[in-house]
Amino acid sequence: MRQSDIVVRMGGDEFLVILRGCKPEKAQEIFQKILIEFKNSHPLQPEFSYGVVLFKETLEKTLREADELMYRMKDVKKGTLK
Repeated sequence: MRQSDIVVRMGGDEFLVILRGCKPEKAQEIFQKILIEFKNSHPLQPEFSYGVVLFKETLEKTLREADELMYRMKDVKKGTLK
């Protein structure tokens, strides 16, 4: 992650990552690196699902869309990005 990125725990096992000025392709690259690093450093091999969206008109719409994508990926396959 970059020094300017922000990570916030939303609750339980959900986190919000804000990548300001980041294109979706770069965001995917960052999350893939996080996934690889985490899997390489933990013996339990945790799985992740996440959604990446560009900021919408409101924070509420943005969070809702990211949440929907994340849950869709949980249904399809853990450790994937949409």
